[in-house]
Amino acid sequence: MLPGGRRPRLFLTAHHLAVDSVSWRVLLTGLAETYRQAAAGERPRPEPEHTAFADWARELTDRVRAGDLDDDLPYWTREAAQPRTPLPVDLPGTPLAGSVRTVRTRVDRATTEALLRRVPTVYRTQVNDVLLSALGRVLADWTGTDRVTVALEGHGREEDLAEGTDLSRTVGWFTTQYPVTLAPAAPDDWGSTLKAVKERLRAVPRRGLSYQALAHLGSPRQQARALGELPLPQVCFTYHGQWEAPGGGDFAPVADVPGRDTDPAEPLDHLLDVSALVADGELEITWHYSDQVHRADTVRRLADGMVRALGAITEHCARPGAGGRTPSDFPLARLDQAAVDRIAGDGRDIEDLLPLTPLQEGMLFHRLVGGPDDVYIDQAALLLEGVTDPGALALAWQHVTDRTPALRTSVVWEGVPVPLQAVHRQISVPVEHVDWRELDPAERDTRWDLLRADDLARGLDLTAAPLMRLTLVRLPGDRLHLLWTSHHLILDGWSLAQVLTEVFAEYTALTTGGTPRPPARRPFGDYVRWLAGQDGAAARAHWQDVLAGFATPTPLPA
Repeated sequence: MLPGGRRPRLFLTAHHLAVDSVSWRVLLTGLAETYRQAAAGERPRPEPEHTAFADWARELTDRVRAGDLDDDLPYWTREAAQPRTPLPVDLPGTPLAGSVRTVRTRVDRATTEALLRRVPTVYRTQVNDVLLSALGRVLADWTGTDRVTVALEGHGREEDLAEGTDLSRTVGWFTTQYPVTLAPAAPDDWGSTLKAVKERLRAVPRRGLSYQALAHLGSPRQQARALGELPLPQVCFTYHGQWEAPGGGDFAPVADVPGRDTDPAEPLDHLLDVSALVADGELEITWHYSDQVHRADTVRRLADGMVRALGAITEHCARPGAGGRTPSDFPLARLDQAAVDRIAGDGRDIEDLLPLTPLQEGMLFHRLVGGPDDVYIDQAALLLEGVTDPGALALAWQHVTDRTPALRTSVVWEGVPVPLQAVHRQISVPVEHVDWRELDPAERDTRWDLLRADDLARGLDLTAAPLMRLTLVRLPGDRLHLLWTSHHLILDGWSLAQVLTEVFAEYTALTTGGTPRPPARRPFGDYVRWLAGQDGAAARAHWQDVLAGFATPTPLPA
C-alpha cells in the first residue's frame, strides 16, 4: 500500500522459464477477473486452460523425434550458412547483464495509426514486416553491408501442431527465436524493401517454431543438432503487439520494475536487443545495449534512425503510386516477383491469382487450339415479363458481380508457370440497352436472331474481365429480352441458375425498396485451394486401379 491516496501496487515475480510475454497478459486478465468476482462476494472461478503447456510441449518433442519437422531442415541449414557481418563496436568490454542500458524512442500517434491501419494494406504487409524493414535499413547503413541477420522472436503459440489445440488461456514459455537474414533495397526504395522483407518472413517455415525445436528437442538428424551449436545473431528483435491497459482498470502494468531481473554477471545473448510495443496508441521502441561495448550516442543514433525510417515508410505508402503484391500473396500461382509485378501491378486491381482447375485448363487448351470459334461460349436468351426498370436490372447484375469473385475473373496463360485465373477487385459489367418497343413483331424477331448471331460471333476475350456481357432489349409493355453471354470457363450450368436467381432477387429488392438478402456462398477460390491440397498421387493410383484393364472406349449402340 502506498501513502497519499496513490494506487496500491502488487509485485508479481515469475521465472522466464514459466511465463512469456503473452502469459503475463493471460495472468493479468485472469487476476482482474477473479479479483472482481471476489470483491463482489462471489467465489473466484478462474477460466481453466484448454490445452496444458506440458501436453503441447510433449507433442512438439514427439513430432521432432519422429522426424515430422525434418522438411524444414534444408531451409534452416541455408539460413545458418548465411555470412554474418559483425556489428561495429565502440568499446572492447565484455557485455554482461549488469552493464545493460536502455534507449527508448516513441513514434507519434498519427504515424503509429498509419503503421497499424493504412500502411499494411498498401503492400499487404503485417506490422512486423514494416518494423523489420526499418530496422534492417538502419542496421545495413550502420554496418555498411547489403544484408543483416537478426534473431527474431515470435509468440510460438502454434495451435496447428495438434488438432484441437487451444492455447488462448495457457501459461508457459512458448517464445520462439530464430535467425532471419534481411536484404533491404536501396535506401530510398521502400517499396522494394518492404516486398523483400515480407517475402523473407513469409518463407520462414512454421513461423520459426521448428528452428530451436530441431536444435534442442532430440532430433536424430545431425544437421538438426548442429543448429544448436551455432551462435545467435548479435541483434534480437521482438514485436509485442498492442497493449491497451486503461488507467481506470483494476490492474494496469507499471513501467518501472524494482530491482534487476537478471544476474548481473550473466553474459548477454545479443549486443543489441530491440523490442517494440504499441501502448496507449503510440509505438514505443526500446533498445537494450551494453555500455561496455556501445556508447549511448551510438545507440541513440540507431534508435532515431529507425523512427525516421518508419516515418519515411509511412510517407511512401501514402503516395498515389505506392503499392504492390508479392509471390506469397498468391502462393498457388508459382510466380516470381517480376511476374507478380507484371500481372498484379500495384495490387489495387487484382484481388487474387489462382491456378485453373483441370477442367478449366482443358477449356483453355481447346480455345487456344480450336481456331476462331469458341465452343465454350454460353449464350442465355430469356424473355422476361414484369421488368419495368431495365436500369435497375443492370444495377442488380452489377451488385451480384461485385460480391461474386468468379464473375470478376480473367485468364492469364502467357509468361506464367501454369495458367491462372485473375480475380479483379472491381469491374463494370458491360451492358447494352436496346429499345425495340416501336418495331413490329416481325422486325423484332428478325433483329433478335441477327443480334444473337452477331453477339456470338464477337466471342469473348479471355484476358479481359468480366468474361460475360449483357444485352437488354426493351419490348412493348413490361417485357424484355435478356441476352446473357458468358464463358463456360467461369460458370458451370448449376452456377448459371444460381446467378440468375440472385440477380432477380436483387432486382426485386431494388424496385420495391426491400432489403437484399443474398445467400452466403464461399468463393470459388476456396475450392481451388482445397483442390490444390489434395493428394494427386493417391488419386492417380486410385483411378489407375479402378480403370485397370480398360484399354479401349466402351462402345455405345448406334
